Amino acid sequence: MKKLFHYNEKGYSLIEVLAVIVILGIIASIGLVSISNVIAVSKDKTFVNNALAVVHAADLYLNDEKKEDKNSVIKITYEDLYNLNYINKFHDPYTGNALTPSEDTYVEVTDGKILTVCLNGENRSLCTDIDKISVDLIKVKIKVEN
Repeated sequence: MKKLFHYNEKGYSLIEVLAVIVILGIIASIGLVSISNVIAVSKDKTFVNNALAVVHAADLYLNDEKKEDKNSVIKITYEDLYNLNYINKFHDPYTGNALTPSEDTYVEVTDGKILTVCLNGENRSLCTDIDKISVDLIKVKIKVEN
């Protein structure tokens, strides 16, 4: 007797296809978490580098102005550096918006040396000695609503 039905045994079963889809989903979710961590770390490093850019611009300002008494300068603001063309506007890495030059971002000078930098972004801030600057010191601003 001949077989009435001929089954095609070359394909995959539904369970095998679902298992592959589940495995690919797990791999994709692990990759997504890893990529989001890399992006967050790079934003933190960019924020610190923006603070260092303010420090370097202030250092150029102190050297170029050749002040007789460098001790007279106590605070150099981002606004001053921008207006004197020592630094360009830079973007807040967390929001992507250009940070408006203001007096909230500044360096403090003591005995002719820059010792402290404070960078205030839209959502985060960093205020520390330049010798101890690190991404661990970035603080999240708490918004108070009226």
